[in-house]
Amino acid sequence: MNRKWEAKLKQIEERASHYERKPLSSVYRPRLSKPEEPPSIWRLFHRQAQAFNFVKSCKEDVHVFALECKVGDGQRIYLVTTYAEFWFYYKSRKNLLHCYEVIPENAVCKLYFDLEFNKPANPGADGKKMVALLIEYVCKALQELYGVNCSAEDVLNLDSSTDEKFSQHLIFQLHDVAFKDNIHVGVYTRNRNFRLYKSSKIGKRVALEVTEDNRFFPIQSKDVSDEYQYFLSSLVSNVRFSDTLRILTCDPSQNKQKGVGYFNSIGTSVETIEGFQCSPYPEVDHFVLSLVNKDGIKGGIRRWNYFFPEELLVYDICKYRWCENIGRAHKSNNIMILVDLKNEVWYQKCHDPVCKAENFKSDCFPLPAEVCLLFLFKEEEEFTRDEADETRSNETQNPHKPSPSRLSTGASADAVWDNGIDDAYFLEATEDAELAEAAENSLLSYNSEVDEIPDELIIEVLQE
Repeated sequence: MNRKWEAKLKQIEERASHYERKPLSSVYRPRLSKPEEPPSIWRLFHRQAQAFNFVKSCKEDVHVFALECKVGDGQRIYLVTTYAEFWFYYKSRKNLLHCYEVIPENAVCKLYFDLEFNKPANPGADGKKMVALLIEYVCKALQELYGVNCSAEDVLNLDSSTDEKFSQHLIFQLHDVAFKDNIHVGVYTRNRNFRLYKSSKIGKRVALEVTEDNRFFPIQSKDVSDEYQYFLSSLVSNVRFSDTLRILTCDPSQNKQKGVGYFNSIGTSVETIEGFQCSPYPEVDHFVLSLVNKDGIKGGIRRWNYFFPEELLVYDICKYRWCENIGRAHKSNNIMILVDLKNEVWYQKCHDPVCKAENFKSDCFPLPAEVCLLFLFKEEEEFTRDEADETRSNETQNPHKPSPSRLSTGASADAVWDNGIDDAYFLEATEDAELAEAAENSLLSYNSEVDEIPDELIIEVLQE
C-alpha cells in the first residue's frame, strides 16, 4: 500500500509541476486574426433602440450599423461593433453588401450632404457643376459664419449615380471642427441611416465610390491602408475629441440676421432644384399655391410626395410659415399642406418640433370641386369624348385627310399633341421611385383601418 501511495503521490506532484510550468489558458474570447486588433464585439439586434442600449453598456468604442438583408420588406437589423472589426469583415465585400452608418441623435457629427435628382426630369442639370458650386458656397459660408477655412480638398465626394438618378454624398473633413448634432447641421433630427462607402442599396448594384473629381485624399500611413482611411473619413459620426475641437452650432435666426444663407434646407430651394415643384396633378398644385400666396407673401412648393394607398399628396412648403396651431408664422420652421384626394379635403401640419410633439393637425377643409378627382376624371372623359366626336366629324367631311391620331411625325403632330408638358409631369411623377416604393411598403404594413398616416412616416419620406 505504501508503494502504491508513494507512486500516486509522485504522479500528482509531477502533474502539478507540469501545470505550474504550462498553466491552463484563460477563458476563450474570440479575436480577429491579427494580434494588434481589439477584442471582438459583434452583436446583432432586431431593434435600433436595443442596439443603442447595448452601446451604452460597453466600455469599448463601439458603434451602430444598419444592415439590409431582404429585398422588398425594408427591414434592417442592427450591428454593434468597432470600426476596426467592422472593416476587417467589410473590406472583402462578400457578405456585408448593403450597410448603413447609424448617426446617433444628439451626437456630434461632421457636416454632410445627401444630394440627388432625377436625370430625365432635369435634362439641363449639370450635376458636377452644381456640386462644385455648392461646395464653394458652403466653404464661403463656413468662413463668414465661423471663421473656418476649407476648400474642395477638405470634402470627401462619393457617388452612386445611374442613368436615371444623380446621387452623391459629401462629407466635410474639417480639422478640429464639428457640429453639435444633426439638428445644427440642418439635415435630420432622428437616428439617421446613412449609406456606407462601398455599399449599395439592396436590390441595386451601384455602390458608393469615390468620384473622379474628388479632391480629398486622406493622410497616408504605413500601418493603415488608403481604403480604410477613406472608410473612416466617410463616417459622419467618426469625430475624435480633443482639447482643440470646436463644436459649431447653427441658429437659423442668427444666420438670417447676418445676411448669410444657412444650412437647413440645403440644396432644396425652389430656384435651384427643378422637377420638385410640379406633381402629376397640376390643378392641385395651383390650388396649393393659392393657399400660400396671400397677404403679400409669395410661398412656393419645395417638393411633393404622393402616398399611393391613401391617395395623399404631401406638399413641403417654402417661404410661407403661417401655422394655424400658433396663429402666426413660425420664425424658421416651414409647414406642410396635405391634400387628401380620397376624402377630398386638405389640412396643414408643420416641421416645428413643438407642433410635432403636440401631434398638431389643422382642421380639414373641403377641396374646391375643380380639384377633386371625380371632377378631373369627368372633365378628361368629356374632353376625350369631344375629341373623338370631332375626329369622326373630320373623317366624315374629308375621308382622305389623316386624323390627328394617325399622325406620327412632323410639326403637325407636335402641334396637335404637344406632349412635352405631359411628359414633364410624368417624369416628375417618377422622381425618386425608390422612396415612393418604400413609403408604399410601409403603408401596406400599417393598419389599413387607420385613416391618417403617422407624422413620423411623412417626415421620414420628406427627409429622404
